[in-house]
Amino acid sequence: MKKKSNYFFDQFVVLSEFCNRAIDALIEGMKPIKDIDIETLKNNVHEIEHASDEKKREIEERLGKEFMTPIDREDIFILLDAIDDLTDAIDDVSYKMYVHNQTRVPEDGHDMLELARGGVYSVSELLSHLQEVTKKEVIYPLIEKAQYYEEEADHLYEAKVHDIYLKGLDRTPDGVIIETFYSSFEYITDKCRDIAKEVSIIMYKNL
Repeated sequence: MKKKSNYFFDQFVVLSEFCNRAIDALIEGMKPIKDIDIETLKNNVHEIEHASDEKKREIEERLGKEFMTPIDREDIFILLDAIDDLTDAIDDVSYKMYVHNQTRVPEDGHDMLELARGGVYSVSELLSHLQEVTKKEVIYPLIEKAQYYEEEADHLYEAKVHDIYLKGLDRTPDGVIIETFYSSFEYITDKCRDIAKEVSIIMYKNL
């Protein structure tokens, strides 16, 4: 009986691991900086995203049949969608790089990549403790950790895009590449924040 009630907590961890794998595949594939194999990158990340989608559907089917759930059924559906949005955001970066034939990234983009990875990993850590959602002293610091990465990514995005316009690069190919890069990874951290926000709602509902 205990194993059954913990199924959904376990599956949140599984889905978060897909997010980790996707961000790792994306960042590793972008390591060359120039002459990135964008087709391979797109395919590798999308394969992970597709597997995550299949797992989400499996969980939703189980949820529809489950008589009792460890937390509110609607909250589970919302959190599943929030995790799916994060995986989609990661997948979207590699997809847009491919369709726009963008084979390079800003040479100083390492900090943004690591902020995005940190945000995704922090969400994974948060979800791994969801079974302790009634313990604010455990959950809240992990929520703040995910929020930290989103805030830092916001600041970096603002600084880099401001610099583009300050230098008059906004209508140049380099300017477009830089702005798209920072915008895409800032959006990934936004999705991490959304997951943290939903966990926060669940926490307060269950205190």
